[in-house]
Amino acid sequence: MNPIRSALIAAALTVVAAPAAAQSRNVALDQFDGRWFEIARSPNDVQKDCRRAQIDFNPQDRPNRYSVIVTCTRRADGEVETLRANARVTDPGTNARFRFSLTGLLGVGGLAGQNYWIWDHAPDYSWAIMALPNKSDWWVWHRNQSPSESERTRLIARARGLGLNTGTVVHTGR
Repeated sequence: MNPIRSALIAAALTVVAAPAAAQSRNVALDQFDGRWFEIARSPNDVQKDCRRAQIDFNPQDRPNRYSVIVTCTRRADGEVETLRANARVTDPGTNARFRFSLTGLLGVGGLAGQNYWIWDHAPDYSWAIMALPNKSDWWVWHRNQSPSESERTRLIARARGLGLNTGTVVHTGR
């Protein structure tokens, strides 16, 4: 094998084997507050038929506590479903990790809860990439309900660069 070809293959393998980028640091929660629209995600059973998801992330009266309201429009019948949760910042040093717990009976004692991390976000908080700590499920949130196709493509590539499996993307919010 010629030396140039060997060098190119070695460089390609290095890029593939490089560790995924670290999660976000120093999230300004006052800029993270407000309404988000899910524009892409990994497939998951809970949102199987969800066509449009809107996420309202709002501070509660206690520090590092948030109410989360997710509104989902189902594909088959257009029915709107609302899920309510409470979120708690679990790493006040970076503000990038949360524990979401459903409200109501399932939320008692945190029985129906999940950890979510902000893996990346725009400097102006126009978009954010959230995922489970093990990266098995992920979401791309945007402030605009219908960003351009090039913006979507760029953000999916960014998610891939974070080590998220973007092989089967569910595009939402169209």
